[in-house]
Amino acid sequence: MRARSRSLHGAAVSAPSEDGALGESPPPAKAGPRRAVRGTPPPNAAAGIGERLFAGAKVLVGLAVVVAASSAVAYSLHRYALTTTRFGVRDIDLQGAKRLSPEEVRALAGVELGKNLFAFDTRGAEEKLLRDPWVSSAHVLRKLPNTLRIEITEREAVAVAVLGDRPFLVTPDGEPFKEVSPEDPNDLPILTGVSAGDWARDRVGSEERLRSGVDLIRQYERLGMAKVHSAEEVNLAASGYTVLTVGRQGIALELGRAPFARKLAMAAEVVGELAAKGRTPGLVFLDNEAHPERVVVRMR
Repeated sequence: MRARSRSLHGAAVSAPSEDGALGESPPPAKAGPRRAVRGTPPPNAAAGIGERLFAGAKVLVGLAVVVAASSAVAYSLHRYALTTTRFGVRDIDLQGAKRLSPEEVRALAGVELGKNLFAFDTRGAEEKLLRDPWVSSAHVLRKLPNTLRIEITEREAVAVAVLGDRPFLVTPDGEPFKEVSPEDPNDLPILTGVSAGDWARDRVGSEERLRSGVDLIRQYERLGMAKVHSAEEVNLAASGYTVLTVGRQGIALELGRAPFARKLAMAAEVVGELAAKGRTPGLVFLDNEAHPERVVVRMR
């Protein structure tokens, strides 16, 4: 069937072909290929991104809630631990104290019975303990539920060093650590010869001299003679010349310079022989460096 030409307002328009069967619509025209627009995601992709962002936001909100709740619980537990009487200090476990009494240590550390264990400043207590000259080290530990453990190391006084006109207690290492007070030991040997000026000018050298005096006393105390004539004084000259005075009668052993072991043995032999005869020497010279085997005795 031929297409008929129709007129629309005077313009000629071609009608569509009627070759198809009657009652059927004409086939749709084929669409050309679509062109993608750069930078614009397809509708399904945009929806997926939104869903993922929403899910991530939900996770972050959940984490924030968990963290906030945990912090609140932790704060509550911390506050409870610092304030409850359940952890009040009841016992002091003191270790290492020989000279200081438990009451003195407790007072020095600032311990208050009944005070909360966690609120107690252990570091501050250690610093307070170290202010006492007798304490060389201190450690304070908490032991649940109600105990403070205090571990201290005390200095040992083995001699008295006279620096100028001031006497100081001396450790085995030759360290003067405390000026002598009435309650301190009063039966210790005396170290002389190191002046206050020596100590100010050369502390290391002065401490070494004092240490040599302490070592000499220890060597002497191994002899049987020391049980009869205890060490009383060691004079330490800057040159190294040393005099040891022993016994209540004041027997002066002129030892000269170190080493002293052989000289002390010779002195013990001579003094023992004289004691057998009922005699006591005043001076025993053992300082002959040219002839160290010679001993000269001056009687009282």
